[in-house]
Amino acid sequence: MAGAKEVLLVDDNNWDVDEPYHNYVNLDRVEGILDALGIDYHHEWNDRIRFPVLTADLDFLNNYHIMIWYNDNRAIDQSEYDAVSAWVEEGNFLIVTGYDSLGNPNDVLMAQLVGSSTCGDYPFCDSFTVGDDNNFIMRGDWGDYDAGTSYDILVDGSDHDWAQPVPGTRKIATACTGHVLGPAKILLTENVGNGGIIVYWNGNWDSIEWWRFTQSPETVNMFRNMMDYLFALAPVREMSWGGVKGMFTP
Repeated sequence: MAGAKEVLLVDDNNWDVDEPYHNYVNLDRVEGILDALGIDYHHEWNDRIRFPVLTADLDFLNNYHIMIWYNDNRAIDQSEYDAVSAWVEEGNFLIVTGYDSLGNPNDVLMAQLVGSSTCGDYPFCDSFTVGDDNNFIMRGDWGDYDAGTSYDILVDGSDHDWAQPVPGTRKIATACTGHVLGPAKILLTENVGNGGIIVYWNGNWDSIEWWRFTQSPETVNMFRNMMDYLFALAPVREMSWGGVKGMFTP
């Protein structure tokens, strides 16, 4: 049984069976980052081949406050959309990432879930620019990342999907191909239902932007900022980033 503050990691794929030579795209390497943060978690794999899938089981999801879902190259179905939407609306926190998480095949339901008006494949991206720094991803103990600053995207993680925010969802970073602005890199939706939060992190093949610190320290620290904030906030769901920040601002 999950503890009240545990994080649920959901992978569509298998676990890495040939360590240290990992051979599946998943969240396995993120475990070390969470361990170092002192964050409890429970990890489930093979969501794509379960019947029914875990992400369609609202009773199971209700054991957790935070879910990180690595959605890999598949479209979710209506039962998953309904269950996860209901779970978020109860005041829980969802983070979605993964290779082709909105494209190939085009995933209209996942786009609706994460607050994107579009879906489908997009040309590979090589950098991203912060557009909105007034949030818990770009501001935290692990670093402050100002609007207008740009960061490289690792070649392995350059495959992105077409994501643009719907009204009520904020685009806090934009991916680029050369000097051409592309899709949203990170989408953030707060105050969903009873205080739920949804983060969509585009690209991020094998979740490398969350653990490959030697090559992408900025994105790893953005992930640390995000997880520290959500893990601390989980028992106090009704307060947004702006509310928390206001507690410390005269």
